[in-house]
Amino acid sequence: MSTNILTILCKGIVTRVSNANSIRCYSRWTHRKPSKVVLPFEAAPKTNLKTEKVIDLSSVVEEKKEKAQQKQRVSMPNVDKEIADAKLKQENKNQQEKFKDIKESRESQLKKRKFYLSQKKVFNDDGEIIYEKLKDNDGRINYLLVKLKSKKERLHTRQMLVEGWRLIVDGLKAKCKLNYVIFSDVEDLNRLRPFLPKTGVLFYKIPYKEIGLWSDVETSPGLFGVFEMPTSENIARTSRPLPLHLVCDNIRTPGNLGAILRAAVAVGCDKILLTKGCVDLWDSKVIRSAAGAHFRQPIQPSVEWEDIETLLPHDTSVFIADSNTNVLDEENSIQSSVPVVPYYGVEFANLKHVTLIVGGETEGISVESYRFAAAKNGVRLNIPLQQGVDSLNTGMATAVISCEIRKQMTQAWAKLKLQKQDVQAT
Repeated sequence: MSTNILTILCKGIVTRVSNANSIRCYSRWTHRKPSKVVLPFEAAPKTNLKTEKVIDLSSVVEEKKEKAQQKQRVSMPNVDKEIADAKLKQENKNQQEKFKDIKESRESQLKKRKFYLSQKKVFNDDGEIIYEKLKDNDGRINYLLVKLKSKKERLHTRQMLVEGWRLIVDGLKAKCKLNYVIFSDVEDLNRLRPFLPKTGVLFYKIPYKEIGLWSDVETSPGLFGVFEMPTSENIARTSRPLPLHLVCDNIRTPGNLGAILRAAVAVGCDKILLTKGCVDLWDSKVIRSAAGAHFRQPIQPSVEWEDIETLLPHDTSVFIADSNTNVLDEENSIQSSVPVVPYYGVEFANLKHVTLIVGGETEGISVESYRFAAAKNGVRLNIPLQQGVDSLNTGMATAVISCEIRKQMTQAWAKLKLQKQDVQAT
C-alpha cells in the first residue's frame, strides 16, 4: 500500500516538472519567428525578405516648425514681419547699451577706488571704509610686519605695532599718526570708525590665520595697527601732571616695565626716563602690558646716567625704591650713605619736585643710582611687609609709592584751594 502511494507521488512530481519545462521553453521562443535557417554548406536559397519602412525624421521636424509658424501668424495676424524684426533689433540694442552702462559704471568705480587708495582716503562717497583685500602670504604684509618685529628696524622706521582695537583707539584719541590697519573681519572696523581720520590710513584685509601667525598672544583679536612712534612733544595731556619724574634703572622684564608705565600714567607722572640696559620700550609685550601708556605719557628711552641730571629740575628731591634694609659692609659705602625710611614717612607735599628711581627685580638698583642719589642727598624708600614676604613686584612697588605721593600732593592742593576760597569769601 505504501509503495503505491509513493509511486503516485513520484509520477505527479515528474508531470509537474515536465509541464514547467515545456511552459518555460514555449515562453522563451514565442517571440522569435525565423523564416528559415540557412546553413553555410547549402546553396543560397531564393527568399523574399520584406523591406522595412524607414521614417524620415527631418520631414517631421519641418512639419512641426511649419505648424508653429502658422500658429504664430494666426496669433499675430496684424503684425508685420519687418516690425517684429525691428523690435528684436531694438531689444538687442537696449541690452547692449545696458551692458555698456554697467561696464562703464564698474570701471568708473574701480578708477575712483584706486584714486582714493592712492590718496589714502579712509571713507568713500557712501561713508564706507575703503580697504584692500589681499591674498594669502602677500609680500607687502610680510615685509611690513617683519620690520616691525625687529628692534633695529622699528627704530629706523620710527613705527610701532599695536594689537587690538582698544590700543588703536587709545592711539587715535591721543592724536597719534596711524599709518596702517591690518584686520580679518570688517565688523572690527566699526569700533574704530568714530575715531578714524579722513585721510592718511591704509586698510588691508587678510585671513585670520595669517594674523594668528604674527600675533604674540594665544588668541589674537584679529586686528593690528601701525602708528608712528609718539614723542614727548606730540603727546596731548588730558590733566595736570604731578611734579614727579620716574627713572627706570635696568628693568629687563617687558611685563614689569609695562606695569610701571601703567602705574605712572595712572598717578599722573610728569615724565619717565629709561636708562640704558632697560628692555626695548617699543617691544610688543611692553606695549600690551602698558595698556596705552605709550600714547599718554612722555617717555625718553636709552638715557645715560651722565645726562640724567640735565633732564631733571635742579630743585628735585631724589628717592630710590629699595627693599633692602640690611646693614651694609664697607664695600658698599655708597649704598650705605643713602638712608632708608618707610615710604609713608616722607612729607612729599612739602617738596617742589620728586624723582623716584625704580630698579629691576633681577639686576636690582645699580651703583650709578646710589651714586646719583648720594650726590643729591637722596633717600631710600622701603615698603614694610609682613614676615615671610621679602619684596613686592617692581610694578606693584612703583604703584604703592607713587600713589602715596599723589595722595599727599592732592590733599595739599585741595587744602590750599580751600584756604584761597576762604580768603576770597572774607
